[in-house]
Amino acid sequence: MTPLGPVAAGERAHLISFFLWMLPISLPILIGTPWIAMRYRRQGGKGKYDPTWSHSVAAEVVIWGGATLTFLIVGWLTWGHVMGEDPYKATGKEPMHVKVIGSEWKWMFIYPGKVAAVNRLVLPENTPVEFDITATGAMQSFWIPRLAGQIYAMPGMKTKMNLTTSEDPSQTYGFNSQFNGAAFPLNKFEVDVVSQEQFDAFLQEPKHPFAQLEKAFKKTATWSGPELFEPPQKGYWDKVAMNPDMLNDGGAAILPDHAPEQKKIDDAIREELHVSQNQHQGDAQ
Repeated sequence: MTPLGPVAAGERAHLISFFLWMLPISLPILIGTPWIAMRYRRQGGKGKYDPTWSHSVAAEVVIWGGATLTFLIVGWLTWGHVMGEDPYKATGKEPMHVKVIGSEWKWMFIYPGKVAAVNRLVLPENTPVEFDITATGAMQSFWIPRLAGQIYAMPGMKTKMNLTTSEDPSQTYGFNSQFNGAAFPLNKFEVDVVSQEQFDAFLQEPKHPFAQLEKAFKKTATWSGPELFEPPQKGYWDKVAMNPDMLNDGGAAILPDHAPEQKKIDDAIREELHVSQNQHQGDAQ
């Protein structure tokens, strides 16, 4: 409900409009149910007992006509919003391209020919962006609530998402909204919307060899923090999309309860929940 871009702002407007248009159906039910229960209660009710009543044209028109009209309007609005905000439709001319690979329980972002990052997404402000998304291992759901909606990512499948970043620098988080196993609470990534100068500086930061990223991405279930790497060779993302196993050693979503890797994940989740609780308490104070 606090959007950082036009796509998320449009989704908030849709939610509010749908809520308002559903009131003609929901309010009579919410108000009428307790009113009927009180008026026609067995003892003390003042409603007229009329066992021979069977039909009312006026009541039928109000009940079914109002509901039908509301559903037609909401359906028309839904169709218009969906067609107008197709995630495959570019939000501007010459969008910036980012390749995304989701896995248990981390995200890889490839800026073709420039840099690759894990669990950190940096975007220039007021810029259309097109994400090409795929996954390895378990099914994922790519979601940046304050910038755009969610879209699924499955091994062997290619999907897209388009959005435009906010006009001012901002910070938020992206998530996987599809439950995918033992470290699901840790499956999130930083999203920084920065000025063009800061984005250019980000691309020039020191980088590790991509071979290190590929090796660690296969072996490490969770990622301790965002890191930068050299970009892979051209066409790497397409190869992963066609053959997810090349970046996934059999999957990590199912682990024995007493496995050392599971203990590390449990400890990381406890630490993450403790930090989150402290942050919420500090904000409340």
